[in-house]
Amino acid sequence: MRKVVVVTNVLAHYQIDFFNKLVEIDNNIDLTVFADIYSDSALNNYKENICKFNVINSPMKKTKGLIFRSSLNKKINSINPVSLIFYGNPREFSLSILMAYYWLIGRKFYVHGMFHRIGGQTLFSKIYYRFIGLVADKCFTYSRKGAEVLLGLGVDYHKVKIVGTAIDEKKSMHYTNKITNEKLINFKKNNGILNKKIVLQVVRLSKIKKPDMILIVAEEIKKSRSDIVFVLIGGGEMYDEMMSKVKQLGLENIVLMLGPIYDEEVLSYWFKSAKVFVMPTCIGLSAHHAFSYSLPIVTDDDLLEQASEFDMLSNGLNSLIYEAGNVDSFKAKILAIIDDDILQVFLSRNALHTVTEVNSLDSKCRKYLSLL
Repeated sequence: MRKVVVVTNVLAHYQIDFFNKLVEIDNNIDLTVFADIYSDSALNNYKENICKFNVINSPMKKTKGLIFRSSLNKKINSINPVSLIFYGNPREFSLSILMAYYWLIGRKFYVHGMFHRIGGQTLFSKIYYRFIGLVADKCFTYSRKGAEVLLGLGVDYHKVKIVGTAIDEKKSMHYTNKITNEKLINFKKNNGILNKKIVLQVVRLSKIKKPDMILIVAEEIKKSRSDIVFVLIGGGEMYDEMMSKVKQLGLENIVLMLGPIYDEEVLSYWFKSAKVFVMPTCIGLSAHHAFSYSLPIVTDDDLLEQASEFDMLSNGLNSLIYEAGNVDSFKAKILAIIDDDILQVFLSRNALHTVTEVNSLDSKCRKYLSLL
């Protein structure tokens, strides 16, 4: 058995799916993941019974914006892995010290991270990325964008490896297959959206995602259309502010604010009721989620604000991309999909193909394993 150790922050549901898939594909791997399993982070989804890999608790302590943890070197040495992978977080100071130490003694390791910063690079992020490029044997980046940042900072080309992004698309497909036409019609009736064209967003409402742009578009569309409804699912820092704006602008009949929904079966009905998925910017893993339900995406072309997952979008093939900051462009792209059934079906088929054949969890895992 090949011993592999991954050091990460917390075990989000998509990470658990990823690690489970790794050991499913290669049963010669003895995988151990170090994570803060008792973290109060909203991303932490650790449950012992759903992990098919070894998990060791590695508590993180935060001090003045920096993250520290202890005894990692001792714990890693007790396993003596063939492959060692650290997650890349500029704020986790203790990991940087450990990586520098391993570099000095000649111990090989890899670092897995986004390697680009939403909003553009800072001096701190540039120094950190150069440091990782120096000490790591390989840099696993989620996207071409991260790879370009590393190469632009002078990191050795042979160290930079793109592994992509993914979620378990088969979960969405499982729930999709359970939805009959009769069930979907009843769902729409019960939620007052029968004969409505649904524009969907499912994401935590944060400023970086610019969800308020959706309200601006909704206000414009309301002036001439009564057949379109925007459904926003998710809580977050901007939820109360968004709810107040919906009432202030009189958008209650065109914008449904549903708050967070974590039940995938319930979410599946909203996804299958929708014609298009929208994210003003910084698309993230929501792109995989939408595509796994055959839902095309409208998002912007902002070079600084878009996340790694933007790489999987192809304008006119599985999505429509609007000009960043241009409300009229955003509105036009949404209506183009809403009002053209042929285009919508074309984009939908390609969206599903993208996450089942190109950017699937299986393909990401096989690429990852090939690099270890």
